[in-house]
Amino acid sequence: MISRLEERLAPQVEEQAAPQGGSLRLVGDEAVWELARQENLEPAEVMAQCLELGIWPRRLVKNRGVLSAGDQARLLRSRAAVIGAGGLGGMAILLLARVGLGALTVCDGDRFDETNLNRQFLSRTDRLGQAKAEVAVREVSAVNPACRVRAVVDWAGEENLPAILEGAQVALDCLDNLAARFVLEGACRRLGVPYVHGAIAGWEGFVMTVAPGEPGLEGMYGPAGGRQGPGAEKLLGVPTITPAICAAFQALEAVRLLLGKRGLGPGRVMHLDLEALALESFSLA
Repeated sequence: MISRLEERLAPQVEEQAAPQGGSLRLVGDEAVWELARQENLEPAEVMAQCLELGIWPRRLVKNRGVLSAGDQARLLRSRAAVIGAGGLGGMAILLLARVGLGALTVCDGDRFDETNLNRQFLSRTDRLGQAKAEVAVREVSAVNPACRVRAVVDWAGEENLPAILEGAQVALDCLDNLAARFVLEGACRRLGVPYVHGAIAGWEGFVMTVAPGEPGLEGMYGPAGGRQGPGAEKLLGVPTITPAICAAFQALEAVRLLLGKRGLGPGRVMHLDLEALALESFSLA
């Protein structure tokens, strides 16, 4: 298939000088989509096979340099599950789609309302009342139609999380309450899925990557169900910029995990203090 692919793409492949020297071969969306139709393949798979031939999809070539062709092909064949499509999740979804992830599962049982407009990057005035997960499908399709999105318009819980996480190599915790986060963590542990926790309140944010068997939410917040009353997010609010920055770090950690790497080690938490313009990490131990 790969040799046939190269032969069929040859008339549409453009060669240009590479910044590091030598030449660089590029192919555009139109040729990728046409070949995908002819070969009955997903466009993401065609892009991955192009990369294996040293041909970069034009839409992804700006990732070159920090991502190798092999890295990019691996992302195109990966799936992430984003649980929550609000302030954190909306931004993370867009970043993962743009970096070239091949598939996403988006779970959220909520609908957009006016209080979301200050910070939720999928929300707009013409989308009020619409299901967040369904909006995510349409938005990703407009940004990167090669990324397949499965929408789950429901709240994540013990019963449906195994199906929601099916096929995902990483999960992103973009929830807004501690009880739901512990349920997600339990499901990820049982299924062996690493996940990236993100939490925001006021000008502060926290990011933590948790692989099965590592310290997680209990090490940071105490036992499940040990806290009562409103969370910090409700007390301190969520200004526009905080979720954007926190979600960017979540997306970065997710990409690293999908590539077999990680930035935050076991039991380490990243703390963002935007008011002080400070970024630090600390160990739960």
